[in-house]
Formats: sequence, structure tokens, C-alpha cells
Amino acid sequence: MQTKDDKPVSILPLVRFWGNLYNSLPKLFVPGTNFSIGFTIFSSLFFSLCRITYDHVYTALLHFPEGHPKTKFMCACTTSMTHSLLLVPALWQVLRSQPYRPCAKLDGTPQYYQDAVTAMLQLCSGYMLYDFVFMMRDNSWSVHPDDVPFVGHHIVTLVYMSQVRILRAGHISAMTMMFSGEFTNPLHSAHSVTRFAIQFAESGRFWRVVHPYIEYSFAILYAFIRSVVGPLQIIHIAFDLILTTEGRRNVAIYNSILWVVMLSAIIIGSIPWTKECLEMVKDGIHVVKYNETFDYGPRFEL
Repeated sequence: MQTKDDKPVSILPLVRFWGNLYNSLPKLFVPGTNFSIGFTIFSSLFFSLCRITYDHVYTALLHFPEGHPKTKFMCACTTSMTHSLLLVPALWQVLRSQPYRPCAKLDGTPQYYQDAVTAMLQLCSGYMLYDFVFMMRDNSWSVHPDDVPFVGHHIVTLVYMSQVRILRAGHISAMTMMFSGEFTNPLHSAHSVTRFAIQFAESGRFWRVVHPYIEYSFAILYAFIRSVVGPLQIIHIAFDLILTTEGRRNVAIYNSILWVVMLSAIIIGSIPWTKECLEMVKDGIHVVKYNETFDYGPRFEL
């Protein structure tokens, strides 16, 4: 319930929507704790339904080969795009709702804001759980060596967001990194779809027309976010959490160090893709790296 001081505040529409949705669902908790997981489970089921729907769309409506590893990957990337398109606009409005301070505590903020923050963190957690399960399913219930970095990313994300929720502090640091990380995802996922689609599509079809533009746009955005924005964010988060009095008061120093290490590991782990994107930017839009003859290896063959 909002306090008297909250009434004059104009609640942004997506903040209101996600807070209301969070409150409308059953509150499920980890047994013996007050750690809510109901919205996480709901989100995981929602993205699972999205994935099953996209499986049908790509095979029955767009006529890509059913069961082909490339088709499965396109469906997974479209689900990932759905997650980002839901998350990024909502994060933008949630982050605008309170002053920016990475070490800020959640207690003392308006209840509508707390609900929206919790919804954002659980929405992302639910996606990570869904993605891990379907990744295992697509790999015959084993972890492919190429997926190890993604599994590591998912574990880091779940640990970070869970600790933020338990400590009820540092949520802004998590959401800002989520925002920049997911900001590139729609183009990243679109590129992953079109690079496989052009290997099935005939010359002159839609996929082949848009693919060069998607690849070049993605390369520019990803290289900039990962090589400039992300590192600067981590530097500021580290400063605020570790080197300020409020940061050390709100978050234990060992938690802060762990978070900075995990965030840095994600950026360091993305260096090979960042270098690749920088090379694609340098080559220009007319040099398509992932063209219709690109060999993706045995993993993506029937």
C-alpha cells in the first residue's frame, strides 16, 4: 500500500503495469524463507510457452525444417528477443523512477517501486531458468562446450539478482547492467535468426535483403556497449559500492567485491565477440561475415 507521501508521485505506466502484475499473481516462497519465487516461476512458464509457440511459427508458418538445429536456435533467439523487448522499456521507466545510486537500498522507497523492481529481477530470473532448461533439451540433456559461457552467464546473473533481493540493496546496479546488456539483444537475436534463415531462403527473399543491415547494425551497437558502456558502468558501480561510505554501509564489502568480479567476468568473457564485432564494423556493411555459405560446423547440421 502506498503511503501518503507517495500520492503526488506520477507512476510511469510500465512501472505500474509490472508492479500490478506482480501483485496479481500468487505469492510462492522458498520453503522456510520469505524469498518470493512465484513471479520467477510464472516468467519461466511464460517464456517456455513463447518458445513452443515460436517452434510452431517457424516450422508450420515460415516453413523452416522441423527439428533442424538451426531452426531450434532461431526459435531460442526469438524467445530471447521477446525477453529483451519486454525488459528494456520497463527497466528504463523503473530506473527513471528513483535517483540513480548503484548502492541504494530498496527499503524506504514507494511500495509500487519495490514491486516493479522485484518483478524486473524475477522476470529476468525466470528467463534464465527457462533458457537453461530448453538449452539442455535442445542438446539432448547435456551441456555443449559452446554453451559453457552462457551457462556461466546465467549462473552469475541468478546469483547477483538473488543476492540483491535478499540484501534489499544494490538493485539499481543490477538493473543498470541488465539494461545495457539486454539493450543489444534484439539486434543480436535478430542477427542470429537472419544468419541461419539466409541459408534456407532463396536469393532475393526478405531474409537475405535485411541480413547485411542487421549484421552491421548489431556489430556497431554490441562493440560500443561491450567495449565502452559496460566497462564504464562497472567502474562506477565498483566506486559507489566499495569506495563510498553509503555503499559500504548498504552492502557488505565481500558482496560488493563478488558483484564487481562477476560483472567484470561477463565483460571479459564477451571479449571474443566484441573483437569479432569490431572487425565486422571495420570491414563495412558490404562485407557480410555470416553469409549463406558460412560453415557453422557439425553442431548445426542434421
